[in-house]
Amino acid sequence: MQNRAVFERGEIPISASGWTKPQGLAPNWPALTETVSTDVAVIGAGLAGSSLALHLAEAGISVTVLEARQPGWGASGRNAGHVLPILRDMRVFRRFSDEGRRFLDLFREHHTIPFDLATRYAIDCDAVRSGYINGMKTRRTFKGFLREFSYLEDYGLQKLVRMSGNDMKARIGSAAYPYGVLFEDGGRINPYLFTNGMVAVAARLGARIHGDSEALALERAGERWRIRTRTGSVLAERIVFCTNAYPTGVEPTFRKAFYPLTAYALTTRPLPAGALDHILPGGGTFAQAPIDLNPMVRDRHGRLILSSIPRVGGAHDASWHFQSQLRWLHRIWPGTRGMRIEMEDYWTGRVALRKAQFPGVFELGKGIFGLMYFNAWGNVMAPLMGKILASGLARDDIASLPFPVERPEPVSFNRKYEVLIRHILIPAARTAQRWGFL
Repeated sequence: MQNRAVFERGEIPISASGWTKPQGLAPNWPALTETVSTDVAVIGAGLAGSSLALHLAEAGISVTVLEARQPGWGASGRNAGHVLPILRDMRVFRRFSDEGRRFLDLFREHHTIPFDLATRYAIDCDAVRSGYINGMKTRRTFKGFLREFSYLEDYGLQKLVRMSGNDMKARIGSAAYPYGVLFEDGGRINPYLFTNGMVAVAARLGARIHGDSEALALERAGERWRIRTRTGSVLAERIVFCTNAYPTGVEPTFRKAFYPLTAYALTTRPLPAGALDHILPGGGTFAQAPIDLNPMVRDRHGRLILSSIPRVGGAHDASWHFQSQLRWLHRIWPGTRGMRIEMEDYWTGRVALRKAQFPGVFELGKGIFGLMYFNAWGNVMAPLMGKILASGLARDDIASLPFPVERPEPVSFNRKYEVLIRHILIPAARTAQRWGFL
């Protein structure tokens, strides 16, 4: 029962994540065993916390990172590996003081930040700007997709490259999707290696990094804050919580202000040569519309990384989910039937959703901030928001940030999206897919 529970909570060991293979786990960072003084303390070493620490250290700010386990343990080492550099809903900018103009300028300049950081600091994380392919089976869906995402071109955020049936067959190796749209600036990344790479860069630039150092208590110490861990403490002028879907108990507010959703991912073993010729021979990251049931990445090791939402009560059932994905693969790439495609790893993780299609940037009180809740698109937005928040902290000018700084508000029913998505939408979509409607 306990084993099933950790799958449901997305808390199985990070060593089960296929992103830790074949290179193995990153070296452990030592636990905090003394009292240290710092300007900014960052709690959580995922994509957001690692980027924040890197950019603060780059600006010459004293920064200490406390991670309850080790960097990349949470969603940052478990996600699907997609780099999707888009904004999902432009209506969110209506509540920005300048209707989002400054943020949109920064997004245009830095929406390829995962690739840019990997190149700049030589982070070996399979960061490939290979394009993000969206496949559709009907012209109606294709036209609807273009209408839905037309704002990306209207605002100069992303070019929508229309793909014919021949284009799609050349790129994905299948005739199952006669229509497609390519986001040229998208691609793939190993999020675990990317996170740990940013942490290592931050350390080289002067940041203190401590793993196995859960923040257990927070208290005032004169004009500063004291964070206590099991074996040490940090005195900080400012604290930023970057705990996303895995909040600690030290600040209960962040545990109640998001909608958790369990997701799963799996990797195949490196594909046989014949399957490599069939599945995504042109590279790229692949998703489907109108419902993306089988998002997929092919990595540098020739593995497929497939992900979705686990069936109700069955998050632990790796075999069921692999067989479901395998049936889909054989249907879309019928030439792979009879080929030896095997599962290598299966894992679950937790996604932090919020109503607004924009990450949460919070201020709880003087010197206490939060950066979290990335609505399943953290590989771009988390490092980008970490960079932008670092600039405001470095200038000691939070008011100048190009987005609202809010107070976290508790959600009324935190299982809302678990019920809507996992219990209703996904089962209905799987049934439609099985009958050939998707």
